[in-house]
Amino acid sequence: MEVAASGKRATSAEILANRVLEHIAENGLEVGSHIKEVEFSKVLKVSRSPIRNAFAFLQDAGFLVKKPNQGFFLAKVPETKATPSIAATEIEQTYLAPICYNIGQDYLAGKLSRSFTENELISRYELSRKAIQEALIAMEKDGWLKRNIGYGWEFNEFISSPTAYAQSYRFRQLIEPEALRDPGFTIDQTVIQLLRMSQIDILNNDEKLVSAAEMFNAGVLFHESLVNMSGNVFLLDALKRVNRLRRLVEFNVNGKRPIPRQECEEHLHLLELIETGKLADAANFLEKHLARTAKQKEEIAKSLFG
Repeated sequence: MEVAASGKRATSAEILANRVLEHIAENGLEVGSHIKEVEFSKVLKVSRSPIRNAFAFLQDAGFLVKKPNQGFFLAKVPETKATPSIAATEIEQTYLAPICYNIGQDYLAGKLSRSFTENELISRYELSRKAIQEALIAMEKDGWLKRNIGYGWEFNEFISSPTAYAQSYRFRQLIEPEALRDPGFTIDQTVIQLLRMSQIDILNNDEKLVSAAEMFNAGVLFHESLVNMSGNVFLLDALKRVNRLRRLVEFNVNGKRPIPRQECEEHLHLLELIETGKLADAANFLEKHLARTAKQKEEIAKSLFG
């Protein structure tokens, strides 16, 4: 189920609305159930104001109905399948269509040469030319591929270069801490609470499988949300571009490591520093956090590329 508008970055109201739907599905609430602001405020550990915004969003989406002087009631039951986070849904649909992922994985596995033609892919994957062309255009947009002059396509070096992968983290060390030092940085308590819940969910997932995609998407949501609070559109755009480029490699790296408990715990500490207004300390800590994470992941990436 998707409640976020296609092609748009999910807002905090949309993210929280998704959490409301997850709770409704997990508890088997039926159509007509009274959905109370105060109860969901306690369950999701946020104030009633953002809950009210999430309920209004769900009303517009047709999941809730508001009755005068009575409050909100469930009008439509969400799908029984656990609802994916909106940010994750957006990432999967925008950047990781199955065809694109399969092509990228086959290249990393040495099953595709760096340079190739549309006809080779049509034959290999038994798909129409239109489907292959759409996949190639999407991969080109995200920086995975480039068109060869006159004929064929070629994977960009970053996709299989441990040096470029390491450079992406050094670049992030330059721009992300600076976002916290930006004079326009504004602390958004609702976003901080949502990010905290996301990290706690991963830490509490010991008995469940956390996929490489979920790990990556949670990290993207966390770091892009922090940079977004700076209000600096250039820093945010730069980070989004880097995240698109490293997506395929990160999925493979995350698939070879356990649930990143230390990473989540450091994220929670970072949120605490930001929430209490210690932005200089937060910026310094973020720089060290990225350096430590990079060192760990670069070792995995070397074995992957090797």
